[in-house]
Amino acid sequence: MRKDVEAVISYWRDPGGGSLPDPENHAEIFFGHHDEDNRTMHVRDIRGSDSIYSLDTNGFEVRTIAKTEWDMMNEEIVRMEYFEEISSLIKRATGAKEVVVFSNALRGLPRDSLKPREFGGKKVQAPSPRPHVDFSPENAEEFVLSRIPSSGGPERAEVASLIANTPRWQVLSIWKPLKPVQRDPLVLIDSRSVPDSDYCDLPRDKTAKLMGREMKWVLSMLKHGGKEEEHFWHYLSDMQPEEVLIFKAF
Repeated sequence: MRKDVEAVISYWRDPGGGSLPDPENHAEIFFGHHDEDNRTMHVRDIRGSDSIYSLDTNGFEVRTIAKTEWDMMNEEIVRMEYFEEISSLIKRATGAKEVVVFSNALRGLPRDSLKPREFGGKKVQAPSPRPHVDFSPENAEEFVLSRIPSSGGPERAEVASLIANTPRWQVLSIWKPLKPVQRDPLVLIDSRSVPDSDYCDLPRDKTAKLMGREMKWVLSMLKHGGKEEEHFWHYLSDMQPEEVLIFKAF
């Protein structure tokens, strides 16, 4: 049985006049409640109809993998076993010839249990309270290269060459629960329901040197510029460890 819900979505509050989010408050905006525009939205449960959703049409889809218990605190196991399983999954889902799995995050803390500037230093994190994309489209390559570890995985130069020489590449995110989900489920938006004007760049208040050039991380926030019916939100109720959500970031 479907379990549609009404939920509060914490959009970025647009002050108007063409203003963008303040980069000096990037953490408070992205991980906190600064400049908040709360809207009660209908969230559709895709349980039972998940097969009709796809990456190419909606920007997300549901897949299954073998039910395996990995020690997600063990970096070697994560990179040698879990990453390999995810790479195989993405190849099956997309037909990709090359897949580079480059980072992971654990979200096991309750919502609002961390202060905004505590997110970056925690192995286990809380859910992100704001609808967002991890980076702006123009920042996609720099974001990927910045997340490649200095050791224990593919070299940044190799990934940069792969991006430069392939006719098509994309960035996908994976959401996989470690146990049945009973709180804070992931909510995803149908990409067709979001106009480009509702994405807002949020530069972080720092830069870094990367492969001999300056890199600035630009996040992408979501605002609600029109009627409530224009954004179509979805989730998968009672998500199980063998179920995986794949969604597009770029």
